[in-house]
Amino acid sequence: MTGPVSAHHAAVLGLLQGGSPPFTVYDGQVPTQPSFPYAVLYMDTGIDDETKLCRVPDKAVFRFQVTSVGLTVPSALVVVDQTRARVLGVRAGVPQRSLNPIRKETSLPVREDRDVTDTATQRHPCFAVDTYVFESWKD
Repeated sequence: MTGPVSAHHAAVLGLLQGGSPPFTVYDGQVPTQPSFPYAVLYMDTGIDDETKLCRVPDKAVFRFQVTSVGLTVPSALVVVDQTRARVLGVRAGVPQRSLNPIRKETSLPVREDRDVTDTATQRHPCFAVDTYVFESWKD
């Protein structure tokens, strides 16, 4: 059985991995030779919020970052569009929890990663970063 943090992480990862057209979604780690284009999920472990009189937390706020990567700006933007379509406004399914729709919180401009060179194309990949937030309550 997975705990609440693992369940929330799995739900968000599942949303990103679902949908069409398919593309690679890495979970926090990218191999040396990734499959372009791709997205990377980085998710926090949630911040508990005490909302009951007995001071037992029944609400948590989760944030996650999606880094969208392509070998060109247009290919990175395709991943941005696809990841947003898969999570923005969606209520992730987590057993025994009620979740708010996922909201976009911040974004960073698309830029080239000069620290990385794709060996097959000798190009520096381009990436964009979006962060999202949602709340979760015990049923």
